[in-house]
Amino acid sequence: MARSSANLEIGFEVVRLRSGERGRRVLVEREPYEPKARPFLKWAGGKQWLVPVVDALLPVDFSGTYLEPFLGAGSVFFALSPGRAVLADSNEELITSYKALRAHPGRVITLLRSYPHSRSFFDQLRDQQPSSPYGRAARLIYLNKTAFNGLYRVSRSGRFNVPFGNYSNPTICNTRRLHMAAAALENATLATANFSRTLCRAEHGDFAYLDPPYITGHTNNGFLKYNARLFSWADQLKLAQEVQALTAKGVRLAVSNADHPDVVTLYCGLYCYRIQRRSAIGGGLDYRGRVREVLLTNFPLFDVDIPVLQ
Repeated sequence: MARSSANLEIGFEVVRLRSGERGRRVLVEREPYEPKARPFLKWAGGKQWLVPVVDALLPVDFSGTYLEPFLGAGSVFFALSPGRAVLADSNEELITSYKALRAHPGRVITLLRSYPHSRSFFDQLRDQQPSSPYGRAARLIYLNKTAFNGLYRVSRSGRFNVPFGNYSNPTICNTRRLHMAAAALENATLATANFSRTLCRAEHGDFAYLDPPYITGHTNNGFLKYNARLFSWADQLKLAQEVQALTAKGVRLAVSNADHPDVVTLYCGLYCYRIQRRSAIGGGLDYRGRVREVLLTNFPLFDVDIPVLQ
């Protein structure tokens, strides 16, 4: 994706899934979408890069429920800020923080403003577990903004174990963004749940955005090994089955995933858009640079209707 002074150009490639035949490359030129709100967290695998064209996912007159079972930083949700939403994630600390920000934005902001940016305070807060929900939210946001590379990672015992980031002047408390996020969450149902429990709520006319955890910086032979600890192959199969069931029910959906042949072939019958983008998160060079992902939909994007083999 490359910005010009007045518009946004999006280059993508459409493929026919069953045969593996490549379709044509398409360059779309359009005004970039202005998000209604923005995420307040930096999250590995976040979809902020998708925001400039995210309005193509929903019909103009959309009145159903938006569902996102792998919430993370919620870039797509915040950009759209739909009237009704079901948002979930398996990370209980994350969902608790969303709920606390929605209920007590002022308390979260007051705490964040009182936190100094220093290694000693970072180490002290990392070892604490605040009792109040808004204290837990402020802790998560502070650690996210000051830890190395903005990562959120815990040990097997559940302890946050990312080291201090040593940034010169990070924005720990973006008051306006936090208030806008709290307002966007006002009419959302928030839950700590797996994707199956979340998607069972979907009905005809709803929209689901599915962004399961995955690593793009890998060799083909190492895909299963590196991704198994994030999202197992059994999970991938289950998600693909859920997608087929949702499509049959009349739910509009989009799936972000790694551009790996074993993954892509699970979604026969869907439109497949290959996208190349720059990765900004990763601990080493193997996980940075240009990465390829796919966006799979059960409807054509940008009014480009490429036949898909069934």
